[in-house]
Amino acid sequence: MNKLFRIIWVLMVIPGLSSCLGVNADIVLNADNSGTISIEYRISGLLESIGRLDGNEAYPIVPVGRTDLERTIARIPGMKLLSYNTRDQGNDKLVNVRLEFGDINALMNFLDATGEKAVYSGGPSSQKLTLVLSQGRQNTNNNLDEILRSISAGYRVVIGMTFPSGGELRLLDNEGRPLSDNITGTGLVPTGRKVSCALDLETVLFAERGISAEFIW
Repeated sequence: MNKLFRIIWVLMVIPGLSSCLGVNADIVLNADNSGTISIEYRISGLLESIGRLDGNEAYPIVPVGRTDLERTIARIPGMKLLSYNTRDQGNDKLVNVRLEFGDINALMNFLDATGEKAVYSGGPSSQKLTLVLSQGRQNTNNNLDEILRSISAGYRVVIGMTFPSGGELRLLDNEGRPLSDNITGTGLVPTGRKVSCALDLETVLFAERGISAEFIW
């Protein structure tokens, strides 16, 4: 998986680093399944100090630079970088990327070439793209949990998809059961030409049963 989407999909693997991030991803599909994907991710200034703690030195402070991104998409037929820019906002660094994909395979290879965190299935009557946001909590540590809740405050995971006509978005746990709104929080637009969800990062980090976003069109 490329480094950019490792930040989105592996929130529970490196909680000390990823808890300092907010992500906003927006996919626009054309009728032939080509389209664009725009991504903004917000990196907290705390990331640098936490990233330098013992055991975290191997992980980059800024996960993706333009060169890294260009190398990634150069290996994926049908992917093209349209724009890339960074700016500071308060104590955060904002990275904005916009890419074009020629078909659904290019998009899936960019999201997750392993097919574990991003899964596509399609047929003559319907298509489905599932993104695994969290695989669930396996271990708990009260002291670490308190820190994570504190530093994740104010950060969100926002994912949207615009369809050629209309579609549906469902939020499910890791066993395929629907998540109720009182668990996932506000910000769900489940049907329409554009669907989206906006989850507090804390909700994603502490989802005991995991969270997947399932787009159907």
